[in-house]
Amino acid sequence: MSVRDDQKLREECTTERYDGGRRAKTWSSVLNEFLDWYNGYRHAHLLFTDPDGNEVRAQMPNSHQPRYGNKYYARLKALERQMIREYDNLYIAMLTFTGSTRNANGGWRCPADHLRDVVDSWRPNRGRGVYHALRDALDGKEWEYALVVEKHKSGYGHVHCAIFVDGAVTESDFRPAVDAHLRQCEIAHRDAHDYHAAEDSARPISIRSVDPSLDPADLDANRDDVVGNVGSYIGEYIGAYGEPLFDRGLDELQFRAAVWATGTQVVRFSEGANELIRSERDDRDDRDDQETVVLPNPEFDPDKHANPESDVLPFEVINPGWSIDAIGRVDEEGEDRYDVARSGVVFTTIEDAQHLDPPNPQPDTPPQPRYEDQTLDRY
Repeated sequence: MSVRDDQKLREECTTERYDGGRRAKTWSSVLNEFLDWYNGYRHAHLLFTDPDGNEVRAQMPNSHQPRYGNKYYARLKALERQMIREYDNLYIAMLTFTGSTRNANGGWRCPADHLRDVVDSWRPNRGRGVYHALRDALDGKEWEYALVVEKHKSGYGHVHCAIFVDGAVTESDFRPAVDAHLRQCEIAHRDAHDYHAAEDSARPISIRSVDPSLDPADLDANRDDVVGNVGSYIGEYIGAYGEPLFDRGLDELQFRAAVWATGTQVVRFSEGANELIRSERDDRDDRDDQETVVLPNPEFDPDKHANPESDVLPFEVINPGWSIDAIGRVDEEGEDRYDVARSGVVFTTIEDAQHLDPPNPQPDTPPQPRYEDQTLDRY
């Protein structure tokens, strides 16, 4: 799964070495751990206290369940409604960032380290990343973003970045962001990020304007350079979000195991986008009459909060007057209850062994335009 000592993994995804250190388990072993963990959620539930003081039970959610994908879609639709209200001329740019899945020895990269390399170009520890390039390119415009980590057919991950802009934009506005990824992600090759490619589908940048007057139920509402249903358009990139986990392909399960092992957020919104989504929630007058709803907490960071001392939880209750009291697990011997604050995930580090899986550095030069010699005889 990983050979880097700066990559945090769930403790159950590692094994103890004879000398007291730890090393990562294999990808297949981590997949088994993930499926066991997921299967355990059938017996887990959250215990709430409602506004009247009554105890209420609800299925304990996790971000790999089908209904979580539906909640992501609902958040995208809420963001769409607010942006159509706030923005005069909404455009969406979709950027795609990848990296080589082969190491310098010709073998397959460790999936956690590959994913880390691709994701970290957004805001790297050193230098200016994709976010900084976007901030410069869109200076003077209102814009927000959503990051989606999606699986490739190989089971490895790559990143889609949806950028919502108030005002017309062109593909060239986002080329500096792609160039920043090529500089900061040493395994990213320009051939896979060629914004000069002859076919539009091969380019890492696509631009769409948003026309809310289009019928969102029309299957052709998202066509060419116009989007009628933003939630559906972005939701396509979340990947199998409405399907039960065990009905998904092996590539999806492998990817989910790597995401789970590293605590990677599959969907992440900018703070401004989260504020717009929250304002949509506040605008709903019938909120008190709804069922208890638990949503993923966008403020939860496994590196900071996955410990017993933290009071930041990976989920949040959005109905006022409700509180989470405990986690319950039921088996043939009865029910056990656990303190929510002490049921966090334990992450650990491993001994460094990067010599076993060295990255395969790629040229960081930007894509070059293609030229073809022509003569007047051809015209």
